[in-house]
Amino acid sequence: MGRVFSPVPMTVSGSRRALDLTLRIATPSDAALLAELGERTFRETFAADNRPEDMAAYLAASYSPALQERELREPHRTFLIAEAGGTPAGFALLEEVKPEPGVPGRRPLHVARLYVDRPFQGAGVGAALMQRCLDEARARGHDVLWLGVWERNFRARAFYARWGFTEVGETMFPLGGDLQRDLVLAIPL
Repeated sequence: MGRVFSPVPMTVSGSRRALDLTLRIATPSDAALLAELGERTFRETFAADNRPEDMAAYLAASYSPALQERELREPHRTFLIAEAGGTPAGFALLEEVKPEPGVPGRRPLHVARLYVDRPFQGAGVGAALMQRCLDEARARGHDVLWLGVWERNFRARAFYARWGFTEVGETMFPLGGDLQRDLVLAIPL
């Protein structure tokens, strides 16, 4: 994706507390951090609503350090890391990929992942990551930001609605052996 930005320090006021937050683009040296943070946040978000064997299969296929390093080296992917006082607080993954049917625009950009570690939820980390995703998409000349969200993830759906995302379609997401319905959401830029 080419464009690099310097770490951006900011103070974020959330419903619980203010954080000194830094956003930066991940490098291949962040592979282990992203593997651990990605697995933990995905498990925290979805384990209670899914079979353990489906979670284990998905996590093993999606969050190893070797896989994260390969993804970090792919030019069509950009990982953003949010750190609060040097502690990883969340991350997002932007991808230039073929959009799902129904996604409008000439140059859409995909938010493939956006997760906040549980201790930092409600403190504005998700909002800071989403704002950076929107800013990056605009700066790179994209005209739409889109994503998929599990139909049963009501907290995330409410978050995206507050940002102005609307439903434009649906897709199926394989979680281990369970095929789940995701809503495809988009926002014009």
